[in-house]
Formats: sequence, structure tokens, C-alpha cells
Amino acid sequence: MSTRHGSATVTLPSDTEILITRTFEAPRSLIWDVMTTPRHLLRWWGPDYCPLVSCDIDLRPGGGWRYVARDVDGDELAWHGTYREVVRAERMVSTEVFEGNPEAEALSTTTLTERDGVTTLEVRVQHASMKNRDGHVHSGMERGMQRSYDRLDDLLAVAGTPAERFRRVAGRFTDRVEQVPPHAWPNPAPCAGWTARDVVIHLLEWVPKVIGRSGIEFPDLPYDDPARAWTALATTLQAALDDPDTARRTFDAGPPGEMTVEAAIDMLVVGDVLVHTWDLAKATGLDERLDEDIAAAMLDGMLPMDEVLRASGHYGPKVAVADDADVQTKLLAFTGRDPNR
Repeated sequence: MSTRHGSATVTLPSDTEILITRTFEAPRSLIWDVMTTPRHLLRWWGPDYCPLVSCDIDLRPGGGWRYVARDVDGDELAWHGTYREVVRAERMVSTEVFEGNPEAEALSTTTLTERDGVTTLEVRVQHASMKNRDGHVHSGMERGMQRSYDRLDDLLAVAGTPAERFRRVAGRFTDRVEQVPPHAWPNPAPCAGWTARDVVIHLLEWVPKVIGRSGIEFPDLPYDDPARAWTALATTLQAALDDPDTARRTFDAGPPGEMTVEAAIDMLVVGDVLVHTWDLAKATGLDERLDEDIAAAMLDGMLPMDEVLRASGHYGPKVAVADDADVQTKLLAFTGRDPNR
């Protein structure tokens, strides 16, 4: 992906409105995720001289959000609001209050439209008065907004790297692990004979054995605490991917042969974590949605290897689904899971 630094535009459609427009060379599903997920927002929202230090989001109509940024002098600035409308990957409407000027509440409408892989972001801010609008315009918002979107652009530009793919998939699995109610760990999982706890234990067992052949040292993993154990495993893998020397280290990965650390994690771990995210969510009644773009890439890569994968014994018989089924449904069915059960 290429970047479009400094290309956001700010116009004033009426006496009380601000319209911000920016294009990104990335699918809108990905942009939606990095705009609505705290762990991603913390990496780009706000200029580098005043970045976010905390971010809370309850993404649903009636849910709230609050961002806190800290400037170079250590002073904190905070914003909050309430979501009025949420249409995944398309539109969200929320109130917006800068806590330094709480009486100037505005209504912000964000829309995403995609064409030929390019997504246009529009943010329309409706103020109650021209005075409030002008105060917003003259607050230095455009400078900070441009830098924020440039940082987002930089993040999107590396979204296809092994390090970022793992970060996205592992992050979503982490969310689900942390959300499992204590009473739900014994629940049966879609994998025959497995419980929700077994889904996590499976990853804790095989990943260190295979990736550990590279010389990466894994900490002792407390199997009695699935969330803490998974976090320790994911942190170790992410650190390896983020270190160029470790990521490029080659080792014998077993049947797949000689591979670099980043290729092994990308090929062997990411897909397993992706699919098991659904298994865990299905078993415990949590959000079952997977990363749409990574799911599509995984399915495209697996389809030509159908016979080989089936012969490996790691997947059951394919489940028949409609030709117009979504990518996630097709991927799960290909791996032998029935998404409708």
C-alpha cells in the first residue's frame, strides 16, 4: 500500500459544520477496525506530539467512548461521547465533547466508502453554533488531524506484513480470551471433544514446540490461567516478529522445511489462531466475527491445497455452503466447521 500524507481536506459546508475528507489505499473493513479498536487507536490517533495514552470504546448505540491524550509538557487532554448509530465498516454517529470545553458538544458522523481498494473517509462535525464551529476550526485541529491521518496511513501501509497480520489476529484472539466468563471455560467447542479451555491449551502446547526450534525462548505458561498464558505466548511471538534479526532467523520448522521465523509464524500460527478465534467465540457466546481481509487471504491460499490439507488430518470434510456465502462462512466450511450449528 502507498500513503497519501497531508492529503486530508477541511471544508465548511454550512455555518455550523466542518467536513473532513481523506482517502486511504486500504479496504474499509481494515480502516474500520483500526479506527474502532483501542489497541490500534493507541498507535495512531493524535499527532506524535500529543498521542493517546488511554482509549475506552463501547461500540454500540448507546455505548460510550473516551480518549485521553498527553502533550509534550505532560498535560492531558480528553474527549468523550456516546454512539448513536453504528453500521459496521460503513458509518458511525456519535456525540463528541472536548472536556476542556464541555458546553460545546458536537455531533460527529463518520462514513467509509470503498472503490477499487481505495477508501474515502468523511467526518462531518455538526456544531450547535458558528461560534463553537469556529472555535474548533481555530483550535489547531487541522494540524493535529493531518498528522493523525498520516500516522494511520503509515500503519495501513505495513498492514500486510507478517508482524502486523499476527498483531491483528492475535489481538482479536486476546480480546476473546479475556472476555470468556469463568463459568464458560468448560463449554464444548466446535472441535470434537474439546472445551473452550482446550482451544487455548492447543495453541499453548504446539506453538512453542514448533517455533521454539528457532531458538526463541518461551516463558513458562500457566495452563491454569488461559488468559495470562495466551498473553505471555502472544507477547513472545510479537516481540520476535518486531525484531528484524529474530524475524529473519532461519530454522528447521519440521515438515514445512527451512523457514524464517516470520514466515513460520505467518504460515503456521496466524491461520490457526484465526480459525480458533471462532471456535473459542462459538463455545462461549462471544463475538464470532473474524478479520475479513485475513480470512479472505487465508481461504485463497488454502483452496488450491485442498487435497494436501485434507490428507494431513488437520481438517474434517468440507461443509457445503451457498455460493454467495460470505468469506468467513466459506473459510470455516472449508476447514470442516459448520458455521450454522
